[in-house]
Amino acid sequence: MKRTLFVLFIACILLSWGTKSVAQDIHFSQFYFSPLTLNPAHTGFFNGKHRFATNYKSQWKRASGGDPYVTFTGTYDVHILDKIMKAADMAGFGISVFSDKAGKGDLKTTGAFGSLAYHRDMIGNGKQLVSLGLQAGVVQMGFDRSKLRFGDEILSESEAGTGQEVFDRTSVIYADVNAGLLWNYIYSKKMVFFVGLSTYHLTQPKVNFLTTTESNVLSNRTAIQAGGSFFVTERWDVLPSFLYMIQKASNETNLGLAARYNTKSKASIRLGGWYRQWANSDAFIIMAGFEYMDITLGMSYDINVSTLKETSNGQGSFEIALIYVLQSSKAIVQDMECPHF
Repeated sequence: MKRTLFVLFIACILLSWGTKSVAQDIHFSQFYFSPLTLNPAHTGFFNGKHRFATNYKSQWKRASGGDPYVTFTGTYDVHILDKIMKAADMAGFGISVFSDKAGKGDLKTTGAFGSLAYHRDMIGNGKQLVSLGLQAGVVQMGFDRSKLRFGDEILSESEAGTGQEVFDRTSVIYADVNAGLLWNYIYSKKMVFFVGLSTYHLTQPKVNFLTTTESNVLSNRTAIQAGGSFFVTERWDVLPSFLYMIQKASNETNLGLAARYNTKSKASIRLGGWYRQWANSDAFIIMAGFEYMDITLGMSYDINVSTLKETSNGQGSFEIALIYVLQSSKAIVQDMECPHF
């Protein structure tokens, strides 16, 4: 049964490549602080009982003439079925909501998803876990027609057009399904790493504002993630992370690391940098974070290095992320923390 589920998951990824794309999905520079949008298999994979996470992003304010692209997400996940799970096996349930606003026409996308994940202890000692996650929800996309201007609205410098473009609708609603696979390996107390594979838009939803035109299909997006924590001294560890995403003809690569100093008072400070490539060079990302007990705070800023820098003056996006975990008596691994971002 487990082998069949794995084969079906891989088949979904392969079969869903090669369809049309209609829009870019939401994404964060601090992708490691948005676990449920990064990979559904992260649902419930943390030390504690409840986890709350929120992310806010504002980008391209200067390049868009004062109307920044704004993205917000809020997620909650929890361990479930603890009483019937084996020692290191776990199941998780999660809820995520998001809102994204882009451009002068107030193109808004909002969605709500539910997630389920199962985490299997592969060798019986809690050191190696394989997770499978599934996510399903509803998305609404719409825009404000009154804020858009089209070519026929300005025929010349002195003559205004009619602007009579007709839309069958200015809002669409569609269902969507995502899935993810995750492998976590705890080599020792000082070395932990993970590799993940996730795929989005398995239903290939159609997103059309004009019924008379050819259907716009939201292409599958596939992502590969990797990262870990490696202690170099008693107090210092490094946290490398990698993300590669592909959607139709578009692809994006994020690569970087953070250095974290762990104090004796259950607090830690991290500083890091990432490089993002999207078609060509896109941005350098600088990040600072703070952790105290069950609270993690991260802030980042994108420095634009693409051709857009001439318009944006190098100003990219600002992000802030916050994660809060409520603890419980059951931990994924009893003698150390699980891999975390």
